[in-house]
Amino acid sequence: MNTGKRIGEAATLTGLSAHALRQWHRRYDIGPSFNSGGGQRRYSDQDIERIQRIDRLRQQGFSLATLAEWPMASLRQHTERNQRRLVIGWCGRLYSAFAAQVPQADFVPSDALSKRPPGADVWVIEWPTLTDDQLEQLPESREVLSIIWYEYANRRQLNQLERLGYECHKGRPTTRWLLDRLGKLTPGTGGFSLEELSSLMQIKPSLNCECPNHLAGILHELTLFAQYSLECSASDDKDAGLHQEIFLQIQTSQRAVLSALQSVVLAEKIHAKPVPVA
Repeated sequence: MNTGKRIGEAATLTGLSAHALRQWHRRYDIGPSFNSGGGQRRYSDQDIERIQRIDRLRQQGFSLATLAEWPMASLRQHTERNQRRLVIGWCGRLYSAFAAQVPQADFVPSDALSKRPPGADVWVIEWPTLTDDQLEQLPESREVLSIIWYEYANRRQLNQLERLGYECHKGRPTTRWLLDRLGKLTPGTGGFSLEELSSLMQIKPSLNCECPNHLAGILHELTLFAQYSLECSASDDKDAGLHQEIFLQIQTSQRAVLSALQSVVLAEKIHAKPVPVA
């Protein structure tokens, strides 16, 4: 059983001194999160990874105060640029569905309209009804692509949002829309919606095998389980951490299966069409 690591072990793994780790914890709240019982906090594997990535970016010129606010998704994206993974801040109830269906990007949940998630490349906001009070909370958005999906708004509000630098869309976001948009921002990041995977599970491939069907089925199940992991209720911090780690491991599998499915679809010249909803 993983009981977490003491500060001496954490120092060895991160290459930092125990004194530095204590200072990081005291000044910036970059420290152990694993509750080993009896009120003792120890370093989890994710704590170690977080410190390693923060230290790498600190050596590139980022300040510790800034990096301390970044979620793990942003830290990973900025230390793995060769993977061309975008960080998407998402404000709205569809967060878990999109985070599970688009493993090519890293998603960061956002609740506050007044502050964009630190380190995010794209900020998507689901906002059914625009009100003037809520509109006043939004910061100006010029450097990062910021997108608002709404149901009801007046022309004056939309004009103000456009002046602030927001891209506005009426209706509800779809997985296909997001995948197409990501493909324009980072070519080669194509994927499939759940509806498209359902279609691929039923097609008859020209090759004498059912690889597209099986791969689509595996990815479909992984996607559903990834969403379940994000939405599963957790009774305490330890349980929540476990579900988050499960989700990250599932996403690794999703990306591997997605790559294989993309290769087969390309070779077979298959066009995935969503299954009509009855």
